[in-house]
Amino acid sequence: MRVFLVAVAMVVVGALVGASLPVWAAKPLPPGATAVIHAVHTAAGQQRHAALQRLMAPEFVWSFGGNADAQQAIAAWKADPKALKALHRATGAPCAASPDGSVECPRQAGRAARARFEPTAQGWRMVSFVAGD
Repeated sequence: MRVFLVAVAMVVVGALVGASLPVWAAKPLPPGATAVIHAVHTAAGQQRHAALQRLMAPEFVWSFGGNADAQQAIAAWKADPKALKALHRATGAPCAASPDGSVECPRQAGRAARARFEPTAQGWRMVSFVAGD
């Protein structure tokens, strides 16, 4: 009877934990996205701005204040190395494929710093890195 109750408790806990995750959290990431995420992670960790810019979409969102330009983001990041540390952390955590086909790192970031990747005509690219709403 004790074994049965423990088994039931494990199933209930597992169901509750699973219910808190969106269904898409378990989807495997597209191989192209995985390669770009790894390259961004490496470039951010080494503060290689030119390499990062090649991995970014030209219309890159890095501020909710209307800034949508990869060159502006790189200039801001050169002035604030903490941003690259946050990008390195975000891309080093588990990522999630979204239903719209994009990938976000880390998964379930909420309002924390998060990077978004999408397929483009040039292949997978980082399209945003923001924090907040």
